[in-house]
Amino acid sequence: MESTAISRGRTGDAQSMNEREQDELDVRLADRDREYQRRIASLDKAASGISSESGGVDMRFAQLLALVKAVVAQMHTQGYVIIPNLLDLTQVERVRDAMAPLFATTRRMFEKLDPQKPRHTFHIQNVLAKSRAADEVAINPLLRAIVGGILGQDFILHAGAVAMSPDPGCSSQELHRDDGSYALLPRPRLPLVVTAAIALDDFTKENGGTQIVPGSCCWPASRRPEPEEVIQCEMSAGSVLLWDGAVFHGGGGNITKDQTRRTLTLNYTRGWLRTQYNQFLSIPRELVMSMPPELQADLGYHVSARGLGTCDNQDPLAYLRKMFLNGGDGAQPMLGEEMD
Repeated sequence: MESTAISRGRTGDAQSMNEREQDELDVRLADRDREYQRRIASLDKAASGISSESGGVDMRFAQLLALVKAVVAQMHTQGYVIIPNLLDLTQVERVRDAMAPLFATTRRMFEKLDPQKPRHTFHIQNVLAKSRAADEVAINPLLRAIVGGILGQDFILHAGAVAMSPDPGCSSQELHRDDGSYALLPRPRLPLVVTAAIALDDFTKENGGTQIVPGSCCWPASRRPEPEEVIQCEMSAGSVLLWDGAVFHGGGGNITKDQTRRTLTLNYTRGWLRTQYNQFLSIPRELVMSMPPELQADLGYHVSARGLGTCDNQDPLAYLRKMFLNGGDGAQPMLGEEMD
């Protein structure tokens, strides 16, 4: 009798725990929905303030707004969207050609990897310091309008601009989330990070088009994807795949013999996820170099427990020393991991 009562008690405790977890999930999803509705209301308010010369809403703006709202709606529920033809073919060729030296570097680094082990493509970080090729993509009005619709108009680059080119033989990535730096904020939550992957070659299943788990931005932190929940995105060169940083995703494996998949990614976060004052600009770098380690760390020259604060995936103080040794400001194109 006693063991039966204990068993029933445990079952009741487990049921109560499940109910509490479901209640918490419902509350967070409701908060997420309210934040989404506020962003949609902001878009509508912006539309009401823009009229054509005839007094009506400008049709081009109305079409842009409709597209942005549709994208924001899909991002809210599914956590990803593909926008075809963000860049025309002339733009694709121009960006691809200008970034050719970076892609040549990723290929050289990839070829050094042991073919008997899983091989992942090398990511060139800090592209904006190494090439002007990404500028015209980053200032694309449609892209910026969409990112603003997802994160709010106050957004900044987070991981910045990254170049990658998964070559034949490249292994698939483990599924992961891009907003892990903010993992202490409970999920599900409002979007904190958005990644835009601009296709400079066609994305296919064979050459490793990005894997996405639709809807995983709305999952509790404990849930993990099953194989059947993963889709692989295909799109033509010039298109852009956007995903919420809370969505499970990962690059696919390139099983082709002769196709690469050149990609430029731009990664954004909300503008309020930073310090009140810009300490990196307020205090001269030469002065920072002479400060005690405690002050250097307090100014942000350290890597947080969640990996925030690196420079080209390096410790910021080590990076700063290398920059001075190589001539000071403007030396960044020579300081990436690929130059070691």
